Amino acid sequence: MIAADTNVVLRLVLGDDPGQTVCAETLLARGIFVPHGVLMEAEWVLRSAYALEPEVIADALADLIDLASVHVDRPHDLAWALDRYRRGADWPDMLHLIASRGMDGFATFDRELPKRAGASPPVPIELLSA
Repeated sequence: MIAADTNVVLRLVLGDDPGQTVCAETLLARGIFVPHGVLMEAEWVLRSAYALEPEVIADALADLIDLASVHVDRPHDLAWALDRYRRGADWPDMLHLIASRGMDGFATFDRELPKRAGASPPVPIELLSA
């Protein structure tokens, strides 16, 4: 299996370059792995360069992740992160939290993070104060 870069994911989601989209779909048929960092970067590009709304982005990424030929780490946790993102959470923060599962906690100075993560984050959030 081969891992896919952000530009491949973007072609699969957007289909905006016919030649590259065909190449990306051919690769997809073989099966691809999409790292969390690629999902983070894809969200940034879709939001900043294409001006898509978070709900549209979340739906597009969820549809991609749900494909049988797409493999990701922690798919259940990614579903949680996408749900939190739809509710206004910061996508990178949610990816950081799921990547930290199994740790004793996630330390931050961000006072809003526990609220955005909701009642059941994948790892306890420890608020630091200076």
